[in-house]
Amino acid sequence: MSFKLPLFIFIVLIAATSTLFAQQNYSGTIIDSQTREPLFGAYVYLKNSDGETLSSTYTDFDGKFEIKKPGKNEFLVEVSFIGYQTLQENRTAPQGNDLGTFELLSDGQEMEAFELSADALTGEVRGDTVAFNANAFKTRPQADADELVRKMPGVVIQNGVIEVQGEEVMEVLVDGRPFFGDNPAAALKNLPAQVVLKIEFLDQKSDEARLTGFDDGETTKTINIITKPGMRAGRFGKFYGGYGTDNNYIAGGNMNFFNEAQRLSILGLSNNINQQNFGEDELGNIEGDDSRRGGNELAVGELPGITNTNAVGVNFSDEYQDEKLKVTGNYLFNDRDNVLTRSSSREYILPNDSLQLYNEDRNNQTRTQSHRMSARIDYNISERHALILRPRLGLDYRKSTTIRDAYNLFDESTPISRNQNTTTSERQSFNFRNSLNYRYKFTKEGRALSTYIYTSTYDSDSNSDLVAVNENFQTANVDSLIQFRNNLYSSFYYSTGISYFEPISERSRLRIGYRLSNNASDTDQEVEIQEAETDLVRLDSALTNRFENQYMTHRGRLGYSYKSEKLSVYSTVSYESANIDSDRLFPGFENTQRSFSNILPRVVVNYQLGEFSNMRVDYNTDTDAPSIRQLQDVISNANPMQISNGNPDLDQEYSHRLFTRFRKINPETNRSLMFFLYGNIRNNYIGNETFVAAKDTLIQKDVLLNQGGQYTRPVNLDNYYVFRLYGSYGFPLKFMKSNLNINSSFTVRNRPGIINGQENFNTNSTFSQGINLSSNINDRIDFNLSSRGSFNTVRSSLQEDLENNYYTHRTRADLFWNFLGGIFMGGSVNHQVYSGLGEGFDRSIMLVNLDLGYRIPPSNKTEIKLTVFDLLNQNVSIDRNVTDVYVEDERTQVLRQFFMLSITYNLRRFGGYDMAL
Repeated sequence: MSFKLPLFIFIVLIAATSTLFAQQNYSGTIIDSQTREPLFGAYVYLKNSDGETLSSTYTDFDGKFEIKKPGKNEFLVEVSFIGYQTLQENRTAPQGNDLGTFELLSDGQEMEAFELSADALTGEVRGDTVAFNANAFKTRPQADADELVRKMPGVVIQNGVIEVQGEEVMEVLVDGRPFFGDNPAAALKNLPAQVVLKIEFLDQKSDEARLTGFDDGETTKTINIITKPGMRAGRFGKFYGGYGTDNNYIAGGNMNFFNEAQRLSILGLSNNINQQNFGEDELGNIEGDDSRRGGNELAVGELPGITNTNAVGVNFSDEYQDEKLKVTGNYLFNDRDNVLTRSSSREYILPNDSLQLYNEDRNNQTRTQSHRMSARIDYNISERHALILRPRLGLDYRKSTTIRDAYNLFDESTPISRNQNTTTSERQSFNFRNSLNYRYKFTKEGRALSTYIYTSTYDSDSNSDLVAVNENFQTANVDSLIQFRNNLYSSFYYSTGISYFEPISERSRLRIGYRLSNNASDTDQEVEIQEAETDLVRLDSALTNRFENQYMTHRGRLGYSYKSEKLSVYSTVSYESANIDSDRLFPGFENTQRSFSNILPRVVVNYQLGEFSNMRVDYNTDTDAPSIRQLQDVISNANPMQISNGNPDLDQEYSHRLFTRFRKINPETNRSLMFFLYGNIRNNYIGNETFVAAKDTLIQKDVLLNQGGQYTRPVNLDNYYVFRLYGSYGFPLKFMKSNLNINSSFTVRNRPGIINGQENFNTNSTFSQGINLSSNINDRIDFNLSSRGSFNTVRSSLQEDLENNYYTHRTRADLFWNFLGGIFMGGSVNHQVYSGLGEGFDRSIMLVNLDLGYRIPPSNKTEIKLTVFDLLNQNVSIDRNVTDVYVEDERTQVLRQFFMLSITYNLRRFGGYDMAL
């Protein structure tokens, strides 16, 4: 592996910029003249007497800005912000660097009633931040913020995931403060569009970067919602309930109490139509998709199938000590009953042009209860001292019963074996995470010291009972298994580090840092089996295991940052020393130690190509250690036809990631163009080695694997890679007052694996083409049309002639029409096409939902609605999974046709007055 190029770039950048002459900046603050609140994102210009811009910048979350001195004693200060009057002041150069505080006046117009023409200004661009005026996009009066956001250029919302210019949004802020933690869908779904003044899309910097001002290249795609000044004090919300055929029901609502900085939001939800989180449509997760929200702290992972849910959520934020102390807190409780009925068909790719099939029918009933709590405390103790504290707590309980009927087959008409089993299981878990970032600023501008500590603890207690019967069709043998399993797992992780920042010039800084981390975990699994002949219960030493593991790393880091008006560069080189120390305590003692050392370079370049366009290049390297479950040398036979084991000899992964993005957004014309390229190459990728038994086989001389069964263990492999190219172009269609977005993507993923001793590469390539059309006509008619087709190819190196190509296409149309007084109609048509998946999975599905409702005048706050879901009774969920050694198709039972009558009440009260819709 060569690191000459990144190191050379790093050294050249330091040498090239360390000779820059030191210059000073002016600073100042922008606030609202009435509320005295800071204005985030206001544009600041310094101009000469001819109106030419000498320097420009924009304000941060505290309304503060720093701007380059113009080199003139007299200049004009101009401040602009959407929804406020532009301020212009002639200034003479002050003695110091402080320009003082500037107060902006509101436009004085009723922004919610202000009509923008097709050619009106829709927003502005400030570096990595793109801001759009909410009133330039028409939505129905009862719309939530998600309906507003999805109309903006480059935004796609699908299956609860929000993407902006191809990047997933991970956080939503309201007036610069976190709103419902890391759950963007819930934040947008529970905030009415009517209170929104402006929407900003930005690359949020890390906590350390915001504390120290040193750009470390770490960003999170974030939406910041700026509310209308007149609606930052009041009460607003929505309450709804409905009942339908087949005893289907839904009830819920949200209530928001805003008093400037002090804000409280309360959410409630109860239903049996698959709405499992607060960020979903009222008809819930109708397709039974289980691929969402894996990483959100304040959302639970979706369960496939049909789910009854009861949930409560709370969000609180406030400011204290003259805005020095900012506190945000969240709580979520979720209680679910889930029923899953799923059929799957799996095709194993074996050497010598041979195949083996695995078909499974599974019925699962699960009860889960989850508590999630999180908080964020930002404390600017003084001008020199500041800290950020983020505690997070989770409690989970899960109880399930699974009935499985599975076949191994040579082909569809020649079965090898059959396994019927029932598993009942129960698990309780607790996790607590906490991070503390502290910064100290020295008297010298740019010199700072920061330190952090992060801790995480996780404990779980689980048990399961398994009853299985296996039938071998080749030998006519029938055997049974009764097994009892108990597993205790605990882990404690800590990471702490310190960094020192030293300015080289006005535009460049150095960083020196050190980080220590340690992950200690242990698991104690005890398995007992019941003898069929005597009913005696005995310990199964082959499946019982006690295991301890420690993974400790030391990382030293040297970093460099440079920033000018158009160019910013961050580069770093880290040296990491890591050690894995594993002890198997039972059966028999065995110690395994592994040591690793790596150089980890990183380079991030941002360049402002023009007023509306920029480019970002991010090259990063990192390591990833195997988990304790991957290291633990113990067999798991939860499914006796597919048993697995760990591997204590695993090495850590080393990954190279490249992200390149070009973006051009012109908010004046509402046109956007974006391309990005993503690549990821992993050395020592932790993949799987799979053995398919040609006859009854003993694994580790003690555990029986019946003919046709699969035995899997993790191994290190090379040649894993994934590349993705994405592009989109959005523009307005003025003749129909709508916006059109065209997007294309190409993804190729290569997964290495070993099957029956031979290496295999499954290469999955996907080309997708999509369009999105959204109306911008008025608040009485609204439509959205999206269509996306994907052609997929799957190639196996073991069987190059084998084709598993397939095509999927999804088209969705949504319509709202308030055609007569308070009478409205709405609906959605979702057409899904699956081709090439095989018999029983190739489908053309038309999912039609219709609404007919009435809003009661004069306030229009109350609406009564009749809904028919799945009018044609065709709803079904189909999915394909491609791994290193097999291709699998799944079909899951989902909700079918029902009718529902519902009532909704919208509350808007600001300034002591009720507002009509």
